[in-house]
Amino acid sequence: MYRKIEGLAKSKQFFLFTLRLISFFLLFLVMTNLSTEIIHSHTKKRDVFAIVDDSRSMSLSDGAVQRARVVRSLVQSKTFQNLSSQFDMIPVVFGGDVLKLNDFDSLKFDQPFTNIESPLAEASRLETNAHAAFAILITDGNYNEGGNPVDIARNLPFPVYSVGIGDSTQPKDIIAREIIPAPSIYAGKQSIVRAVVSSFGFGGKSVAVQLLEDRKIIDSQKITLTEEGNIELSFDYTPESVGTHILSVRVSPLNGEFDHRNNSTSVSVDVLKGKYSVLLVAGEPASDVASLRRNIESDEDFDLQVLVQRDGNNFYQPTADGKENESGLPNETISQKYDAVLLYDFPNSQSSGTLNQIRRILNSTAYVYFAGKDFSSEQVKRLPRLPFAIREFSPTSSGGEFQVGISPVNSGEPSADLQPLYALINDNSSLIPPLYYQRIECVPDSGGVPLAVPVLNGVRMSSPIFLVSEEGRSAAFLAYGLWRMQLMGSISGLKSDFLQDFIATLVRNLINSGKQKLLTVNTDKKSYDPSEAINFTSLLVDQTGSPVNGAVIDIRIRNETTRKFASDVQLNRSGNGSYTGSATGLGEGKYSYYAQAKTSSGFLGTDSGTIVVESLNKEFIQTAMNAHLLEQVASVTGGQFLTPREFIDGKLPIKPEWSEPVALNSENKFELLSSLPILALVFLLLGIEWTMRKIWGLP
Repeated sequence: MYRKIEGLAKSKQFFLFTLRLISFFLLFLVMTNLSTEIIHSHTKKRDVFAIVDDSRSMSLSDGAVQRARVVRSLVQSKTFQNLSSQFDMIPVVFGGDVLKLNDFDSLKFDQPFTNIESPLAEASRLETNAHAAFAILITDGNYNEGGNPVDIARNLPFPVYSVGIGDSTQPKDIIAREIIPAPSIYAGKQSIVRAVVSSFGFGGKSVAVQLLEDRKIIDSQKITLTEEGNIELSFDYTPESVGTHILSVRVSPLNGEFDHRNNSTSVSVDVLKGKYSVLLVAGEPASDVASLRRNIESDEDFDLQVLVQRDGNNFYQPTADGKENESGLPNETISQKYDAVLLYDFPNSQSSGTLNQIRRILNSTAYVYFAGKDFSSEQVKRLPRLPFAIREFSPTSSGGEFQVGISPVNSGEPSADLQPLYALINDNSSLIPPLYYQRIECVPDSGGVPLAVPVLNGVRMSSPIFLVSEEGRSAAFLAYGLWRMQLMGSISGLKSDFLQDFIATLVRNLINSGKQKLLTVNTDKKSYDPSEAINFTSLLVDQTGSPVNGAVIDIRIRNETTRKFASDVQLNRSGNGSYTGSATGLGEGKYSYYAQAKTSSGFLGTDSGTIVVESLNKEFIQTAMNAHLLEQVASVTGGQFLTPREFIDGKLPIKPEWSEPVALNSENKFELLSSLPILALVFLLLGIEWTMRKIWGLP
């Protein structure tokens, strides 16, 4: 309804009318979702990538010419300065890592690796709008990390002008090129370590080549060098202790060598425990005992001792041919320490004092119980940490001995630790011939996990026949006649080595299993150069396996030679139970680290490991400039290979169109509907109008 304002000056009426009009106009723009675009046009110089090698090979000298000095003369030359004024120069310094810099003053030529592929990929990633004219690649062309740079150069959207640093002629030199240890090395067991030594220009000269373990000489041999080529050597290596060791090959230097830093090379090796010590205790001689013994002794990872019960208080130790050992060794055998014990039909009704002797071993050792024909529930109940509890055993009333098959449990797959065992049963249960079984009504106990049940006349029984304890490091197999797996397995299609695989997997699982590890700390590598950062990653979980995010994880690093602490690291939280951190400044040597996690409620877990810090000679294996590769990189991109002198003399071909600036347009779209300032202005104007109306006495 229109209402005329009486008694108000026209200027005030005009002011209120203007405020209302502007407010409605802005609301109209917002409601109709109008937008506007602001286009800004400008020009810029074309980009040029200056990709410079900062690795250790740039510290070499070719005669009186130092490569580092050549590189610096290039980036400080008048040609380079002219290019910097004509183009937008983008410095890319590389070694093992790619480092974009504002200038080249920080070149140190100390990176332990050369990866030419990565800086080319970085330049390609930065080149998104066809602004780059070309790239200058300054390097000796020798890469020891990453892929072949020629492959990525084929797809670059700009030409590469490669400037070769160094002499392409192979200098006189002796190079410890490679150390090749055996795939698996065990303490106390001899293995072969191979080494490759290269010789150039020292034909007929004799040198000593040494093998060192943790910087101590353990073997040496004299070799006669060839004029040019590789010499392969073999060393016998028998480590005395388990753990990480540094193996080095060192060649005695000769006068006139190009560089002595490549006369040695090193590698870290993990020495494993030689063999697992296993004790087999049998209640009486049986075919199954012979079968178990034969399969365990066939595995090189196990060292087996066998005891057979003679009477209620004594054992005898059978020889390999089954005869009794008269040397009186059983007492000595019982007193040894074992990684695992296998019990076959022991204890039985004849056991009394013998069980007391074996119980002392079982209290702290992983063991497997195999049932036999003389099963005694009263004696078996005396075994510690059994994975099952006997509810009933009465073989006479239940019909005595049966022949049964076995079937995997079908109540879901077990934990990751038990997966290998479950897979063996699940994949082969239908092929296992019938085994002998007496009705042993039992239920899982002490953390026992049933993996298989007996099948009688095609009917699955409820009581388990094979159980493994995840926490107690024990297992039980309640059927016998294991010898049938090999004698009759070929008929059903079962692999002849199934029993050996099954026993070996079971024993290893029990030896290595235990309570869940709450804190796990790893490094990204085993060996580091002193210039590298040691990167730690860790995972922390609670007893239920859920990640813990609010903990403090401290790592102490100790030098194994001086026994002094070298560094402390506190890891940073990265979410989902993960923590990360790094340590720097460690000198050469072998280090151990100890990590612990704690919260306000106390300690949660610990972990430890070993780190090797050793100067690497990768940068000095190939010392001659790889002119062929640099020519290829330039050729496939439409560029050109240049010597440093040609570059300084301005021989770099510059196309006229590269000097023309690039026209760029930047667009900014302004949507009124989503513009909070516009909406805020509307409400401000309406608020001012309302306020003024009240001041002037208007409704």
